[in-house]
Amino acid sequence: MPDYLTLIQSKAFRVIPGIDYNRVSYELREKGEGSFLLYEIVIKENERWEYLRDYVYPRLVRYLKEKGLDPSSGEGVIVAVFFKEKVYFLRGVEFFKIFCEMEGLNFSAFHFRVLRWLSELPLQ
Repeated sequence: MPDYLTLIQSKAFRVIPGIDYNRVSYELREKGEGSFLLYEIVIKENERWEYLRDYVYPRLVRYLKEKGLDPSSGEGVIVAVFFKEKVYFLRGVEFFKIFCEMEGLNFSAFHFRVLRWLSELPLQ
């Protein structure tokens, strides 16, 4: 199984020191192409993949649905992943590709996983 942190680092279109997050996120919103949602995730140093798989991804999917975006495409969202002292910016599509790669799914199978998440009650 690939290492999800390595995948996050490799798919990030921008990596910055965490201290610069507010300035950079402002610049992305002001100078970015089109509108998008910025979704923030904090990963603790010893966090296992199962945390993202079972908690983060389902919550992100439900959030996108609530905001009127396609919850299975990742279009229209940028995911900011905070890990240690850095922030990794990923396009939503790339963040969803990490899930597929980690779980050995194609995008069709991922879509069915999304439908299952949307039909379940959220975890508290």
